[in-house]
Amino acid sequence: MTARPNEVSIDTSDIDKLLSGVGRRNEAKSAVQKPTDGTTVQRQNGKTAAKPSKFTVLLEEKDALAFDMLAYEMRAAAGRRVEKAEILRTLIQLALSDVRLNTSLGQTLDRRPVQTEQPAQD
Repeated sequence: MTARPNEVSIDTSDIDKLLSGVGRRNEAKSAVQKPTDGTTVQRQNGKTAAKPSKFTVLLEEKDALAFDMLAYEMRAAAGRRVEKAEILRTLIQLALSDVRLNTSLGQTLDRRPVQTEQPAQD
């Protein structure tokens, strides 16, 4: 077949070699990676990380609105998108690392009435 003057002929014989590895950059396993056991996930940089747990939180409407407002305020303060999951993780870490916050949280969640010692009756 002869090419017409306005036609372009492209040699595609080496296309497989040219495309080898495209779209498969994360397939290669390095010696330092843990095997996939369902408890880890592989990041784009090839390292593995603990697989996050998923759960659902049921909030009353006023609490959901308050959480939305908190997320909005955190986004405005940080100057970037702040996910609600990031807010929850940060609050958990703060409660674990700050004794006063931990105590306050415990007292707020403790719904038992405060009991005062009553004098012993004989």
